[in-house]
Amino acid sequence: MQAVLMREFGAVDVLRLEEVPTPVLGAGEALVRVGAVEVSRTRDLGTRSGRHPFSALVTLPHVLGGDCAGVVELVAAGVDPDLVGRRVAVMNTHTCGRCAACRAGRQHECTKLEMVGIHRWGSYAQFVAVPVSSLHALPDDITLSEAAALAAVGPIALHQLRTAELGTGSTLLVTGGTGALASVLVQLASRFGTRVLALSRRPDLVVPVEGMTVLDARAEDLGERVRGLTDGRGADAVIDNVCDPTVFDRYFPALANGSRIVVSGAIGTPELPVLRVPAAPLYVRSIALIGVRTATSAVTSDFWELVRSGFRLPAGLLHEQPLHAAAAAHEAVMHGRAVGHTLLVVDGALG
Repeated sequence: MQAVLMREFGAVDVLRLEEVPTPVLGAGEALVRVGAVEVSRTRDLGTRSGRHPFSALVTLPHVLGGDCAGVVELVAAGVDPDLVGRRVAVMNTHTCGRCAACRAGRQHECTKLEMVGIHRWGSYAQFVAVPVSSLHALPDDITLSEAAALAAVGPIALHQLRTAELGTGSTLLVTGGTGALASVLVQLASRFGTRVLALSRRPDLVVPVEGMTVLDARAEDLGERVRGLTDGRGADAVIDNVCDPTVFDRYFPALANGSRIVVSGAIGTPELPVLRVPAAPLYVRSIALIGVRTATSAVTSDFWELVRSGFRLPAGLLHEQPLHAAAAAHEAVMHGRAVGHTLLVVDGALG
């Protein structure tokens, strides 16, 4: 099969399309013919650089790529053969099911969590081998590209929103308003009756969604603007996957008492400076700072039920490139030229 192989860490030119062996299935696995895979800034670009903690988990040569969508080509012995031919979304995380966290239903805290594209070869390829538990059936009316985009960020977005404990009429701050995760967060929050204030350094590029107000993250008076838009109360929660200390310092004073700051990423890691969290206001105002690594299996299943019930992305957020253009796709994401979801498509799966 063809795959984008990385034989060393470094700049985008380490990504080269090559002929490699098709993966051999292990017990309980399925071989998926990849239709589309989202390019992840943290997992893919960070790992490729060699400077991210994920890089230390990779054995070279390596194929990047996690969450994707495609068609089941083959299943291992003992796996339901009726899966063959089905269109599926593939989640990139796999938990052990045996540790204390998994047994308690907190799979996102699994001590032996493994990721497709990190611990094993990923989906920048014509085929990828994954545990059957990672597969989720797709409705007929969704493209593989949109399914891959939703797979990459949908379950974690839903988990973040539930962790933030927001209800109808609440106000949520979301950083990185032009990013892939933010696009799904905003759409989900609006669906649940939560008002969104999207922060972005490029507010003119944020795709508008009903119930959302866009604010310039660079504004010196950001805190005052947030308070003004919330009748002085402040935001009820923040989902901050950028973790820019300057932006944090501006919005933190404008949080309501009892608010939650939920984090699932930090663009620029590990060079990003440590956030200057003011300890006294944190406890005096009962503000919680919570890290969310991934979604539980229950939340993931709930998200795909939403998709099967009609949840979709706003138009104009999918940007597709062929598999052989992986280096160019990384370049676009790295330099902020990509808004929304950047996808690599395989075997004529465009659209």
